[in-house]
Amino acid sequence: MALGVGSSDSTTILKSGEAKLWLLLVGINDYQDSYLPSLRYPALDCQGLEESLIKATEGFPNKEVIVHHDFSAQAPILHNIRNSLHRIVSKSQPQDSIILYFSGHGMLEPNTQEAVLCLSDTNQNNLLGTGLPMQELVEMLSASPAKQQLLCLDTCHSGDMALLGAGIGSARDGDITPLSNSTPQLMNVLRQRASQSKGFCALLSCDRGQKSWEFPELGHGVFTYYLMRGLSGEAADINGFIDADGLYKYVYRQTVQYIDKLNHQVRLINQQKLNHGDHKLYPEYPQQTPKRIVEGVGELIVGFKPKKVNPKQLRRALVVDGLASGDRNNNISRLLAGAGGFEVECFQQKNQNWSEIPKKIQKFTQISGDLNGQSSEKVGGVKKIPTCLLYLRGYVEEIEYGEARLILGNGVSLSRSCLRQILRRAQQTQQIVILNLVTSESSGISSADSWIEDLQCGTEYGQCLIVTQTSINQSEIFCQTLLESLANANPQTGLPIAKWIIQLQKLLQKKRISLHSWFSGTQAIIDILPGNIDRIFHDVEQIRHQKTILQPPIKSSIPYNSIANLKTPSAQSQNNLIINSEKYQEVEKLLKQSIGIIGSTILRQSIKKSASQQELIENLATYISGQQKTEFKHRVKAILEIPTISTQSQLAKSPSPTIEYNAIDQNFIKKCERDLTYLIGPIANFIIEEILQSQPRISITEFVDKLGQNIPDAEIAAEFKQRILEK
Repeated sequence: MALGVGSSDSTTILKSGEAKLWLLLVGINDYQDSYLPSLRYPALDCQGLEESLIKATEGFPNKEVIVHHDFSAQAPILHNIRNSLHRIVSKSQPQDSIILYFSGHGMLEPNTQEAVLCLSDTNQNNLLGTGLPMQELVEMLSASPAKQQLLCLDTCHSGDMALLGAGIGSARDGDITPLSNSTPQLMNVLRQRASQSKGFCALLSCDRGQKSWEFPELGHGVFTYYLMRGLSGEAADINGFIDADGLYKYVYRQTVQYIDKLNHQVRLINQQKLNHGDHKLYPEYPQQTPKRIVEGVGELIVGFKPKKVNPKQLRRALVVDGLASGDRNNNISRLLAGAGGFEVECFQQKNQNWSEIPKKIQKFTQISGDLNGQSSEKVGGVKKIPTCLLYLRGYVEEIEYGEARLILGNGVSLSRSCLRQILRRAQQTQQIVILNLVTSESSGISSADSWIEDLQCGTEYGQCLIVTQTSINQSEIFCQTLLESLANANPQTGLPIAKWIIQLQKLLQKKRISLHSWFSGTQAIIDILPGNIDRIFHDVEQIRHQKTILQPPIKSSIPYNSIANLKTPSAQSQNNLIINSEKYQEVEKLLKQSIGIIGSTILRQSIKKSASQQELIENLATYISGQQKTEFKHRVKAILEIPTISTQSQLAKSPSPTIEYNAIDQNFIKKCERDLTYLIGPIANFIIEEILQSQPRISITEFVDKLGQNIPDAEIAAEFKQRILEK
């Protein structure tokens, strides 16, 4: 059964006070047993999550919050935890909801292999007697009459691997043997509990064989950090309600993306090290994928979206172009504002007082670094880091003593040393500095590396420098490439700065433009586009459209305009590959969902050079990254190979009377989504939507078969199909 939304009964009784919300939060940093290594953030995780939950549940008058962590009045010892659990179980009513959170070590009892949660007074030589066995915990929850229960476990902690200059986490200090991974046993116990109650849901910070990472720049474990952000409103549905299902999908997506973004930065920094002859490279982070254990949650509402915080207060950009021409800088500013979430000020040739520009830049960085006297802002327990983006374009001039200056509008200049001082005063910000240096073609002098070296500063939250030094003509090409790379990115997925730099390097290399860059040794994620944009901004779509018009027409038998305007029933390549127009539209739609509006152009180009459907699939898949590639190829293949039924009259003439083309029951679809999500994660609901949209008259058997094709393990896929069809 799908989770409820704003009209659900559980929401109504929580808001009216008829039902009570019980919150029990436990976090342990330090353990009395020296064998159990200390952790950095569980206590802070509890404090932050408490703040987020209280904020998210302001509309629920009847609630009780119980916290046990290193800094709380009641210590996180076994006696206190049991007493709190007994109180909740004995006092709770059927209409109530329970949310229980634990952050700390989980261990396996060596003789029985039972999973045990370790409290501050747990002794590793007597785990069952001094820890909280998972079996005992779920039995206590089973004894509670409360129908809605959510259990969140952040265990299997790992330090930050001393990556990118950070200190080694205490969990990895010395010669302490790493703790055994208790996740598989936790899952087994929780599955048994979930099978007994449709109102029970458990969220785990990681999957089998994985670690739950802690990061200093977040000040929390990554799993709990996104729990807090989700509860702060980012996981709310269109009605403003935060339910367990939506919260899990948000945390899953954000955790996976965060690790991926970190690894993009690791690769970029490793490349910097190699370029300087340093072969001591940083390791990449192993994957962390949160797991959900659920059998059939009813209407588990965990909060309501609080007042939305305007992200533009924390992301500011200043675009200064002393050589402005046309509307390109306005377009860059609109993209940064729309898809990048920046508050942008554009300073260019017309009607500007250029004599004030040095003070303007200094004031801009100071405002970005000092938001109402604070270097960062906390929203619902989550620390928000300000980002400062500075784009400068002008003629570069070498002066005496190895100094250089950037000449902007009306002859006003900005020296390299002056800019360095400005940046070093803005220590409490993430800095993105883009310098488009223009030099005369005859000079042959390049000082881009000197600008990179001089402007580096050890900001707390990270700095990225991007510098090109070109002729005026190449400078225009760089501007256009900058614009196109941002316009082609998906604003909902976002774009980390490290990934963007790699993209720019490849694009500019083809145009014989050298891109110089530097990325500071920080773990803090720096995004050029932050992602999670609620909608595709009209300005972004308009800019993309303008960019497309400026491109030269593609020589192809497929008209350049949208496929929706095709008069012919099919599209054909020069190699005689024929694609039915209906299937063309489906493939185009899928491609645009995956890589953005540029998908239309990519599809036209790929059809032109493909001789077969398989070759077309392979050509398209080259534009899809990572784990999505296999899934994408499978979906395109399904679209191209399935016969198209376009009208009811054609359906009536179908020679296969056994095929069921009746609409599939919504309850059956929800059941499929729940079971498939359990096996492959939140991508399940997207797969189901794609199948139903591309084949609205698909039979139940075909529908289940296609779902099963997305499960990597053939045996598990077969069990899934059999179980679904039996029900």
